Amino acid sequence: MEYHIDDLPDEILEYILNLIPPYRSLKECMVVSKRWSLAVKRVMEHKESYFHRSVAFGSLEWNTNFSDSEPPAIISERFSHSACTYQNSMYVFGGCTKTSTTFNDLWKLDLDTRKWDRPLARGNYPSPKACASMVYYNHSFILFGGWSHPSAYPPYQRRRLFDELHVYCLKTNRWSVIDTLDGPPPTSAHSASIHGNIMVVIGGISNDYNSSNDIWCLNLDHYYWYKPVISDLKPPPRYGHSQIHLGDKHIVIFGGCTGPSAAMNDVWLLTMEEPTWTWRQVNMQGSNWAPAKIWCHQACKVGNHVVVLNGNKQSTKQGVVVSKEVNKSQLLQPPRRRQTVEQKEHIDEHINERHGKLMGRKMHVRSSSPNSSIYPGAQPLELKSFAPVGVPDVEERRRQANRVRQLESLRRMQERIQNQRIQQRLVRRKPDRLGIFVLDIAQILEECAATWIYHSQNEYNGPEGRILYSLVLGQSELIVFGGIRKVVTTIQGETDEDVSEVYNDIHFIRPPRYVL
Repeated sequence: MEYHIDDLPDEILEYILNLIPPYRSLKECMVVSKRWSLAVKRVMEHKESYFHRSVAFGSLEWNTNFSDSEPPAIISERFSHSACTYQNSMYVFGGCTKTSTTFNDLWKLDLDTRKWDRPLARGNYPSPKACASMVYYNHSFILFGGWSHPSAYPPYQRRRLFDELHVYCLKTNRWSVIDTLDGPPPTSAHSASIHGNIMVVIGGISNDYNSSNDIWCLNLDHYYWYKPVISDLKPPPRYGHSQIHLGDKHIVIFGGCTGPSAAMNDVWLLTMEEPTWTWRQVNMQGSNWAPAKIWCHQACKVGNHVVVLNGNKQSTKQGVVVSKEVNKSQLLQPPRRRQTVEQKEHIDEHINERHGKLMGRKMHVRSSSPNSSIYPGAQPLELKSFAPVGVPDVEERRRQANRVRQLESLRRMQERIQNQRIQQRLVRRKPDRLGIFVLDIAQILEECAATWIYHSQNEYNGPEGRILYSLVLGQSELIVFGGIRKVVTTIQGETDEDVSEVYNDIHFIRPPRYVL
């Protein structure tokens, strides 16, 4: 007897459909039949609700498994890029490399097939830049600001900031430059969000290279800038922060930095009601489950919660440094214990026809290094040089042998110090892992309060710690791309080498798999 797939019960059919990525492939299953259309709708609703529940209960998981048949990523490594999702794709613009070379290319990741594609857009391309804002509005991407690092020649150039405004139309695959008057100064590392037909830009770094807390609004129907009236209470100036959309009348900003080594972990709520927009600082609770810092870590809103990635606190407690095995064949043999040679007083009855003792003057023998001692606390080596010229050959050979032994002892000491340095260079900091932190903002409008909640993640599941990556919301999943981290090598607690590593890998944050 033959059976058809339509003979399966609804529970089994929905379980099979649940295994399909919630993008184009799953939506195409709706055209098979009316039964399949209803089953796909139920599956998508269950996926969405289950994703929100997983965020609320802190049970999200990292997913980085790709099939062997998938081709490697062809997009270059980058950080400080701009990212945005539209339908079944994630778009990435610009960014820079670890040598501060900036891009102006646009890439598209098909979230259904997990493949990269570069649309060959027409029109007026933006300048190569990083730290620009890109938001979605009415089948278009609005790109504003950014910076680019100067070239090596001519020297003594300053980095360039941009006030360019470009619009990328998704339907026509075309870039358009928008000329505006009386707009904000050239700005980078700011934040932006869409509220109705208004794009709100907050903070950033301006031309004087100081952080700002200014607010600029762009009318997207007529493309003109204006500054609203703001209350006297304002958050400190900052850049590298995140901006969360809470309806057409409210904005929340997270963290940021006021300057080098001055990170901010505060949260502020902006109420956009005429005639005066007002700021209020949010009362943060649950500090035990809060991230260490929110600087250059993007936040993403999921329902009544905000997801922030940061260095996992649990993984950093396991020990700060680890030692790698040393190939003993590459190391010099340790010297034997230094033997002290006693300088005895030489007595001869007849020297230059005189009776008495040989009294010598001190003579310094320096190490091979003209500026410093071979080892800490070393004293100059003292040998005796005798005034009488008629020294017998036996005494001369004895002094030379004594000097050879002392120099050999110094050479062995230097080799031992070199061996210790080679071993110490292999001491590296244990790489941190990105952890998932969740903030409950359900009561932020009524009580101006938010609470960090516990997340039951596995500390070793996340990717290597990094900053300046992109974090965007897909269909029942979060997508992490790119970023930069520093690999630090230490010698006795002091930094010896500082190497940057830039990524082009993709990671997904999803709820645990369930059975319908």
